[in-house]
Amino acid sequence: MGQNKALMRMAGITVIERIANELEQIVDELLIVTNSFHEYDFLHIPMVEDEQKGKGPLAGIQAGLKTSQSEHNLIVACDMPFISTSMGRFLLAELRDYQVAIPKLDGRIHPLFGAYRKDVLPVVTQCLENKELRIQSLLHHLRVQMVTEEMLIKEGVRVKESAVFNMNHQGDYEKALQLGLDEN
Repeated sequence: MGQNKALMRMAGITVIERIANELEQIVDELLIVTNSFHEYDFLHIPMVEDEQKGKGPLAGIQAGLKTSQSEHNLIVACDMPFISTSMGRFLLAELRDYQVAIPKLDGRIHPLFGAYRKDVLPVVTQCLENKELRIQSLLHHLRVQMVTEEMLIKEGVRVKESAVFNMNHQGDYEKALQLGLDEN
């Protein structure tokens, strides 16, 4: 997009602030994984950087899990402005029986809005060492619960397309602005 997606503004606040505001309703600890601490100082949230630079989201998952004090962690990409707290709670609850719980909606998986147990850290590290950098590669080594729309509805979790919406292009940001207006 030519700029930091997390710092783009919607309804007067940054996307990262929107995400943090939602997450603080369901988790005890917030942690930002970034290689640019100065950009997020205004949030007053603890930060950690990737140990292995240039290895994508998997390196971020490693850094977050390694630093987290929690056994159950909700990992959210910085470009998902409409995450669902009820879906987040459901994903975290699924960690009783699984190592990872991620939504699979409309045939697509969303591993960057997923719940991960801390005990997957050695497998994440092994994938990084083996240069298996796709999150999909990691998931093949773990007990994963693919959370479907049907499962969520059965448990009374309201499913909205925007809950897993992420912004990759300028058009996505413009759509996010419109979705934000529609939700208010």
